[in-house]
Amino acid sequence: MDPTTPPTPPVPPATGTASTGTPPATSGASTTQFNIPQAVLEKYPELVEMIKKTESMTDEEREYWFQILPIMTEDQVTRLKNILSEEAAQLAKLDDQYQSELSKLNQKHLDEWSDFQRKKDREGIEKAEAQEEATEAKAQEDLLKQLDEPTPPTPPTTP
Repeated sequence: MDPTTPPTPPVPPATGTASTGTPPATSGASTTQFNIPQAVLEKYPELVEMIKKTESMTDEEREYWFQILPIMTEDQVTRLKNILSEEAAQLAKLDDQYQSELSKLNQKHLDEWSDFQRKKDREGIEKAEAQEEATEAKAQEDLLKQLDEPTPPTPPTTP
């Protein structure tokens, strides 16, 4: 490497290995306190927040980057910032696509539910109408039977 090329930062250590059988740590950046050098907090506050928020790092990797930042060149810091910015942009784009698809799916299910409810309501109304018609028909039939029945002769009235 010639003296004008900045060195590439070292790769962070692996957090989970097959030999130890320990799984990688999960991201708990919002609840974990990191040992961030004061110089890093003062010089790179935006980058510190980006590292805390990234979904692609474990807490151990975040800690590694906080500790290595003071010895990184400006070019390396810029590249790290660009990588994290691009990651955030890509994730935001995916979230937007996901939300769009989810909204369409929710609307489809809402429409199907509305159709189902209307059909159920219509069937309920039709059933009630059929019962009412049956009740009216029975009442008419009973009334006709009463009219068709011979009336018993009325006894003569004596004066």
